[in-house]
Amino acid sequence: GGLPSTMYGFFLGYLNVEAYVYATASTIVALPWSFKFLFGAVNDCVPIGGERRRPYIVLGWVVCALGLWALAATPLPEPYWCVGDGAYVTEVATARGVEAAEPCNPAAADAGAPFAFWMMVASFGYCVSDVAADGLTVTLARREPPERRGHTQTSVYLVRSVGNIAAVAFVGLAMNGWMYNGSFDRGLSLNGVAAAFAAVATAMVPVSLCYVREPRAEPRALPVEATPNLTARVKATVTFAQYRRSVWSLLRSKAMFYCVLYQFLTPLVGSIFTTAGPEVKQEWAGVKALQNATFSLVGLVLFTFGLLLVKRRLLHKSWRCMVLVTSVFLNVVDMPFSFCTIYGVVRNQYFYLGEAVLTEIPAAINFVVSTFVIVEMADGGDEGIVYGLLTTTYNIGTPFAQAISNQLFGLFTPSLSLRDNYVEDSTRFRDVVALSFVVSYGFTFLSCLTLPLLPDQKAEAQERKATWERRDRYAWFSVILVAVGIVYSCALNVLAILPRTSCLEIAGGPGCAPALAAHHRDNES
Repeated sequence: GGLPSTMYGFFLGYLNVEAYVYATASTIVALPWSFKFLFGAVNDCVPIGGERRRPYIVLGWVVCALGLWALAATPLPEPYWCVGDGAYVTEVATARGVEAAEPCNPAAADAGAPFAFWMMVASFGYCVSDVAADGLTVTLARREPPERRGHTQTSVYLVRSVGNIAAVAFVGLAMNGWMYNGSFDRGLSLNGVAAAFAAVATAMVPVSLCYVREPRAEPRALPVEATPNLTARVKATVTFAQYRRSVWSLLRSKAMFYCVLYQFLTPLVGSIFTTAGPEVKQEWAGVKALQNATFSLVGLVLFTFGLLLVKRRLLHKSWRCMVLVTSVFLNVVDMPFSFCTIYGVVRNQYFYLGEAVLTEIPAAINFVVSTFVIVEMADGGDEGIVYGLLTTTYNIGTPFAQAISNQLFGLFTPSLSLRDNYVEDSTRFRDVVALSFVVSYGFTFLSCLTLPLLPDQKAEAQERKATWERRDRYAWFSVILVAVGIVYSCALNVLAILPRTSCLEIAGGPGCAPALAAHHRDNES
């Protein structure tokens, strides 16, 4: 919860990167979540000391702590804008007639890659821990009777939301200095915040060793003719060949194939969003770091309330109806806040951030529903791979969508990523930004067409699983889909974050010829 919260102030404020680079950096940090199925397969298949989950939870926190300590030790470049008279003099200040502002360190905009890398390493570490914990969560959830199934998951997400609240509050207060687009005269640097998170991650190593409990696996191998039902492997050592056959049997199911398609296509289509979003938020709405964190905090409280609502009132309601209603509601509520800001009717950070608060309850409902089907598809012993595969297909949809967004919205002219256009604030440019938001909403509504792939409730999920056909083509299509999604999204998002390639049109940039010409002009001057 805390590490992603640092990115708004650091990348947009301190380094002053372009909007599409900021969006891509956020995606790069979340990239390890696209490999959850691999982590799940490893902790399903390779117990350490007779345990499948706890050792990987510990190892994950070790990697996370190392990544955060490295981030804390990485020297910060000089900030992009100058600091003077207790204020961070930005281009926005110039547009409002404050004083002439020239960047003190233009090279800062190209210095984000090592910070994004160490954030990604930390993210990789806690992703490994999370996958192992997911396996335990699904094991516990499957022990619940059908009428109560879902309580364990929503309880876990409630606790997670409390942790997010604490982290976002810390970042909002500690990292609210002028250089990070904040309003305080001073505050912690990114290095200081990273060190605080590193201390927490380091403490999680002994905590996990001492307090996480799981049944110990007996060191015996399955016979070669192991059943595709993986229940027998709960307390057994299994070879990768046996595991591969078991997983292939799972993927051959049409019911599983539909779940894979839903988990991939929904974020792929629904997450195609305009790259103008971060600039509208910072330049036109004038959102500061503290207010951004404060509203995120309130939003997390309401998100927690939404989870509680699902747990107590909506556990047995139609999953499709809940997703449809919440998706439509989220975007209808967002529209007036966005368009009033774009056209200058109301440009106020509290007004703009209000929609983030209003949409959190339906967002929580939408989120938790997508996880319920995972429990229904899992058999005993394959919790890690099922949770990892389905959440991986969901997670690769988002960077895939970001890569498409970079290319699609990079075609809009004037450029949606050039900050000068927001400072100039012409009527024509407002129309272009508004059109990009309309296109974004259109993709979100289009994503609702994937709902027939989702079971309506637990009973239908179990019926599909028991009665629908099994074919090799379903397994092959699922494997190819995940592989292509990972390769495509990783390649384009890495291109967008590296200084030498971020200007490429395929990565969402303006093209490297104009950028190279501008670089030569700067050198000559």
